[in-house]
Amino acid sequence: MGRQLKSYVIIPKKEWQVGVQVAYADISSNNSEYMLLLDGINANGSIFRITPIVSFAVKDNQALGLRFQYTAANATVDKGTLDLLGNLSFDVNGVRLKSRTMGGQVYYRNYVGLDRRGRVGFFWDTILGYSRTKNQFQIGDPNDAYSLNKRLSLSFAPGVVYFPMNNVSAHVSVGVGNVSYNNVSVFDHGEKTGARNFWKAQLKLSLLDVNLGITIHL
Repeated sequence: MGRQLKSYVIIPKKEWQVGVQVAYADISSNNSEYMLLLDGINANGSIFRITPIVSFAVKDNQALGLRFQYTAANATVDKGTLDLLGNLSFDVNGVRLKSRTMGGQVYYRNYVGLDRRGRVGFFWDTILGYSRTKNQFQIGDPNDAYSLNKRLSLSFAPGVVYFPMNNVSAHVSVGVGNVSYNNVSVFDHGEKTGARNFWKAQLKLSLLDVNLGITIHL
């Protein structure tokens, strides 16, 4: 007889869930392989994301949910030289990037319970989301130039859930791919100077899209 993975009930039908996901990443010139092309650099950056969530189990191990997401990203390059394999080099000084994103998502989550007690399981998220990102890129003195990116996306994220208590669970998930439609507009002193619309698709494991979460089950 063939072998198959048996799924136990980990999320019963008609259960409500409320919780929050948090993600944080920090990159500096001292520990990041992304800075290898920069010589004598003093640079750092960080990304913080917080996501309140609410969901309802429409069937055993199947839930529909809503979540609001806020992301703050900052990067600074105080000084450095960009060296492209010895053929081209130039100085980079006083570069700042400030990015703020707000958005909402609707997601479908399918669980696979791994034990009879309903303590450990896998899940797969299919996520439809909309976000609005404002990016301010500054070199030298402050200016009023910025870009707005409006993004409609379909993304996928597997994860693991564990119940340390009957009504409280902890989970971790990571994005593995998405398809998105983007509208990017550029502004200078409040005046729109350009715009671009494009599709984007990617399939990869992103360490910058790792989320840790705590959920209360009602």
